[in-house]
Amino acid sequence: MSSAKSPIRVLLVEDETGDAYLVKTVLKQNRDVSFEITWVESLAIAEHQLRHSCFDVMLLDLSLPDSEGLETVEIGRQMAGDIPIVVLTGRADVDFALSALKAGATDYMVKGDFGFDGLARVIRYALLRVEMETHNKLLVAALEAAANSIIITDTEANIKWANPAFSRLTGYSLEEVMGSKPSELIKSGKQNELFYQDMWRNLLAGKHWRGEVINKHKNGDLYHEELSIAPVKNGRGEIVNFIGIKENISERKSLEEMLHKLANTDPLTGLFNRRVFLDRLTQESDRISRLGGSAVLLMLDLDFFKNINDNYGHATGDEVLKQFANVMRHNSRNIDVPARLGGEEFAVLLPSTGRNEALIMAERLRKEVANIAISHPKGMVHITVSIGAALLSIDDTDSEMVLNRADSAMYTAKESGRNQVCWFDCAN
Repeated sequence: MSSAKSPIRVLLVEDETGDAYLVKTVLKQNRDVSFEITWVESLAIAEHQLRHSCFDVMLLDLSLPDSEGLETVEIGRQMAGDIPIVVLTGRADVDFALSALKAGATDYMVKGDFGFDGLARVIRYALLRVEMETHNKLLVAALEAAANSIIITDTEANIKWANPAFSRLTGYSLEEVMGSKPSELIKSGKQNELFYQDMWRNLLAGKHWRGEVINKHKNGDLYHEELSIAPVKNGRGEIVNFIGIKENISERKSLEEMLHKLANTDPLTGLFNRRVFLDRLTQESDRISRLGGSAVLLMLDLDFFKNINDNYGHATGDEVLKQFANVMRHNSRNIDVPARLGGEEFAVLLPSTGRNEALIMAERLRKEVANIAISHPKGMVHITVSIGAALLSIDDTDSEMVLNRADSAMYTAKESGRNQVCWFDCAN
């Protein structure tokens, strides 16, 4: 389009000399905008002009020597490309005018009814409309090219538009999602109803909402997404649509989970590491100091583990540690904290547990470990474990005190012949 100070370049396609003269006269009388008019009498000549010159708008008569009626609009549309077409017609027929618009015209005017500024105004509106359509197409292209999934819904959450990224994220084609609710397609059930009630309470109050959601792909796979939803209001302030922007954060979540696991677990056995265990032990000691109750600490050490490494190799030693860790996991409750403190030294924190329960669990664990047999070319490898147990005390000033008691009991078990459980009382 020409700049504001440049004349609007008009291609006038009109075979009637009188009508062409009228159009040129009306446009040249306009004081607000100047027009540069090129007049041709047929579509064939118009096509030649369009190939060799630039125009901002085409004024098109429907009755030409080489075309007639709506076919003229269709041919003109193909020739003009993105240039707006204003049809000049002698018929003040609304249905015909609508047909012309459907055929590709941007607007229309009835000949002889231009008024003082009517034709110039229609041309300016046509140019503005094309400019807005171009801008809207650019926005849609940007939305469709966006890496993030974007959807537009009505106030009932029915999908009205979605970009290709939504299909890539969910596995559903755009045709499949139109008119459906996201909850009907991708809801995983991992969020409870209170989650969605809170979300809708904010949205219906006109507030922007942002959160993380676990949703379900069409193939059943779960994925994590960061979801942002914004209400869209009309001129009266009423909510008429919602725009949702979704970002797949599954890879980030997996990385966070991996980093969390590396920071909190022993890489060989998968048990909690020393740092986490000591932190949990401190928390449990503080809880007992404040609220009372009971908890037991088990210290465990594999018997003659150095001999296994020396005689059967470190790979076999690692297998021993992993199988021992599996026994610990199998015998632990959800509230227990099994951990590898280092080397062949392990520990289990048993919250809300008394002496008898702890000794039963420790003895069961000892027996299962004694039944472990690992194949090796030199013969079967068997292991045993010595276990020391101590009660956390309300008088402990720090967690080191119970660690020392349980450790003392464990060494008493070793000195007494190994492969046994010793309570701290018998360590004195």
